[in-house]
Amino acid sequence: MKTFTLVGLLASPLAAVAAPAWTMYAYNESVPEIHGKPINADSGYFWVNKDAAAVCPDYDPECPAANTTIVSGPVNGDGSAAENSYWFMGILQQGGQQMDTAGLDATTGGLPLKYTAVGAADRGVGVWDTARNSHPSIIFDNSTVETLGAPTIRSKPSSVHYTWMACPYPLTYPYPASLQEVDLSKPMTIHDITTEDVNDSPWCVRLEITLKPTTLAAPQYYYCEGCQWRCDNIYGDSVCNAGKKPACLEPYCGPYTEATKDDKVTG
Repeated sequence: MKTFTLVGLLASPLAAVAAPAWTMYAYNESVPEIHGKPINADSGYFWVNKDAAAVCPDYDPECPAANTTIVSGPVNGDGSAAENSYWFMGILQQGGQQMDTAGLDATTGGLPLKYTAVGAADRGVGVWDTARNSHPSIIFDNSTVETLGAPTIRSKPSSVHYTWMACPYPLTYPYPASLQEVDLSKPMTIHDITTEDVNDSPWCVRLEITLKPTTLAAPQYYYCEGCQWRCDNIYGDSVCNAGKKPACLEPYCGPYTEATKDDKVTG
């Protein structure tokens, strides 16, 4: 069993834990435009062809992970969540940022792979309200070392050829009829795949997410614009909208730089 170097302690809603630290890469040898490219975090989404949007600590303003995303896991749950595994961003900020396959249950797919604002998961406010919805676990698959040369992460035990897909953002109408109409050099968001939707998005690239161990120093946190992802009103009025949830305030959802205070997803 290989021993991986740890970035450090991650604060999580489950416990303060240490877990292996990784960087993520797209794997699809048939699409060289994305194969082997890093998958990075920006504004709550994960992307191919886009640098990470990390906020460095004051003592290291040029931290090496500023343009590279570190994730950490798996972290096993306890109590009623004992059978589930969780993944977090490799950060220094207390409160953690949890990765999430957004959905109401394991049959819901095609939705973006996301991460929460700092502290959001501690308060039960995630991409979906974790107090009301169960999330598909993000599964560590070490069996792919033999075939892909690296471990992977999956959203669920999958019966489809690929677990994830990278899709153009923004997706303009009329939708592309095939990948030949897509500029694969532009930023693309990572989405989950289910058996039902795997053939419904011909403009998306199918892929696996492979993992490489890293010893990069963790940034303070990853920028997470878009408080509506954590503070919507799908269950009625939200106290978050009244400014009572720290997940909606700086630095948790605050400006990445003076020049990019607007939603970085559109930048």
